[in-house]
Amino acid sequence: MSIAAAYFDMLSLGLRLSDLVEGFSRAEMHLFAYAGCLLSLYEGQPTADWGYEFVSTDNGLPFARELNECIESGVTLGHLHQHQSLIVVTADGRAELDGLRQLTELRARERYLEGATDSLLVLNPGNVREALTYDPAISFLKNNNRTDWVLTPPVVERFYENFRELRAALAYDTRDLSVPLVGWLKYLLYTGRSELNVRPATS
Repeated sequence: MSIAAAYFDMLSLGLRLSDLVEGFSRAEMHLFAYAGCLLSLYEGQPTADWGYEFVSTDNGLPFARELNECIESGVTLGHLHQHQSLIVVTADGRAELDGLRQLTELRARERYLEGATDSLLVLNPGNVREALTYDPAISFLKNNNRTDWVLTPPVVERFYENFRELRAALAYDTRDLSVPLVGWLKYLLYTGRSELNVRPATS
């Protein structure tokens, strides 16, 4: 399931990113897959249901090994086309995605992926990247020079609590999952930038 889920996510995210911002980088694929996973937590889903896990990289960004392998396979199979650092989904990739959408357990993931990429209607990719570097779990690992699993049980419980508060704060019930994601990302940007501004300068 992990590779199938990762391959589906890669094509679904890749297609939407190709349409919204005319392509994506490898790092952006991992960012938006992680954002999609956070939206599944927002709705109270267990992390095991996502199908693959994320680690924190040295530069403080999420990375999923299965997703990276799928990007390599996608390029090899012609489902993705890479030109320098930019990747787009090909016509063959679109056809492959249409086939994968027939699988109910994979199609159910798409609303989380759509919510993740639709955040780009409000924020640019740089904003999303910066916000997630302020993600408490990722920031902790980066600041302590650790490369480790991001969504450990205590972290997930903290997310559930934070997201319960976020749901309560939203003025209306919506199925547009970009709304809570944008709210969360803006919160991370505000708190992260505020902390940088008050942190004493080092000599």
